[in-house]
Amino acid sequence: MEFYPNSFMYPWNMETFKPIVKTSRIAIVDVLRGFALFGVLLANVPYDHQAAMEHEYNQVFGFVYDMLINRKFITLFSILFGFGFHIQMNRAISKGLNFNSYFLRRMGLLFLIGCIHCFLIWNGDILMSYALGGVLLLLVRNWSIGRLTILAIALSVVLTGIIFIGNAVLGWQQHSYDSYYILKHPVANSYGEYLHINFRISQWVNFLQDMPLTLVFTFGNMLIGCILGKLKFFLNPSKQRQLTNRFIILGAMVGLPCSYLFHLVNINTLELDVSMVWLPFVVITGMILQTLGYMALFVKLAPIPLFKKLTSWFSYVGRTALSNYILQSILYLTVIFHAITPFGLYGNTPRGETYLIAAIFFIWQSFISFIWLKEYEQGPLEYLWKKMSYKGFVRGGKKIGVGKTE
Repeated sequence: MEFYPNSFMYPWNMETFKPIVKTSRIAIVDVLRGFALFGVLLANVPYDHQAAMEHEYNQVFGFVYDMLINRKFITLFSILFGFGFHIQMNRAISKGLNFNSYFLRRMGLLFLIGCIHCFLIWNGDILMSYALGGVLLLLVRNWSIGRLTILAIALSVVLTGIIFIGNAVLGWQQHSYDSYYILKHPVANSYGEYLHINFRISQWVNFLQDMPLTLVFTFGNMLIGCILGKLKFFLNPSKQRQLTNRFIILGAMVGLPCSYLFHLVNINTLELDVSMVWLPFVVITGMILQTLGYMALFVKLAPIPLFKKLTSWFSYVGRTALSNYILQSILYLTVIFHAITPFGLYGNTPRGETYLIAAIFFIWQSFISFIWLKEYEQGPLEYLWKKMSYKGFVRGGKKIGVGKTE
C-alpha cells in the first residue's frame, strides 16, 4: 500500500483525483503537522515587548523561545510540504497522469488564499511563499538526492546566511516607511486603519527588502522534504533507524548549542560583525538540524502506545492545517490586536499569559477539529480549495463532496 501525505495538501487518489480515505494517511505526518502548527502559533502570537508588566520571567521566556521555538516550526512546515509534494508527484508520474497542470492550478489558488490572508487578516503569511516554492519544485522533481542536497544546502544555509548578513550588517533591508507604522499596527483604532498599515508594511509590498530571505530559506527546506521523500523516510521508518538516530543526535549536539548562540545574538550579547561572519551559517545549520531532530524524535517514539495517545490530538489539527492556520491568524486580529475587538489584549497582557492564551486556543482547535473530522474528511477551507482545484480533473467515480469519502 502506498500513502500520499502533504502539508496543506491532503491525500487524493491519482486515478480518479478523489481524496484518499483517512485510513490511507501516514499518522505520524499528521501528528507532526499539528505539532508544527502549535509551534507556529507560539512563535507568531503577538505581545508587546515594551509592556510595563514585563518582569524577570521575560528573560526565561525569551531563552526558551530562542532555544526551542524560534524558526524551528516554520522550518518543519516547509519540510513536510516538500515531502508531500514528492509523494504526490511520483504517484502521478507512475500513473502517466498530467499532474503539472493540476498542481499549478492548486498552487495558484493557494497563492490567492495567501493574498487574502496576508492583506485582510495577517501580514505574516507563509502560504504565498509555499505556492511559489511549490511551482519551483516542479523544476527539480527529477533531480537526484545528491543534486537536491547540494541545492538545499546552497539555499537554506549559504544563500540564506549571505542575505541575513546583508540585511543585518550591510543595510540591505532599508524600508521606506516610518517605524511608527510597526508600533501602530497592533493598536490601530479601526479595521480601516489596520488594513492601511497592514498593506504599507507587508513583506510582499516591500518585496526586495523582506522576501528574498524567506523565499530562499523556505524553498531550501522544501528540498529537504523532497530528499526525505526520495529516501522514503516516513514510509519505511524501520529502514531509516540509522538516519533517524543521527538526526536526533545532531539536533541535540549541534542544534541546541547553535540555538544558544542565536539567543546570545538576540539579546545583544554576541554582536554580528566582520569577525563573526561565520555565525549565521552555523546558526542556520543548527536550526535545521534541531528541526530534523524534532521530526526524528517523533518518528522514533511513534510506535510507543503512550506517546501515540498523548500526541493524537495534534493529528486532528494536522489534518485540517490550512483551516487552523487561518483560524490562528483570526485569533491575532480579533482577540490580541485592537482594530476590531473589545478585548485588545496587546499591551495589556504579559508574555507568559499570552502564551497561555495561545495554548488554550490550540487545545480548543484540537477539540473542534476532532468534532469536525467525525463528520468530514477535511477542513472547510481544504474542501473549498480542493473543489476548485479538482474542477475539470475528476475522472470517473462519484463527484467529490464535502462529506466522508465513500
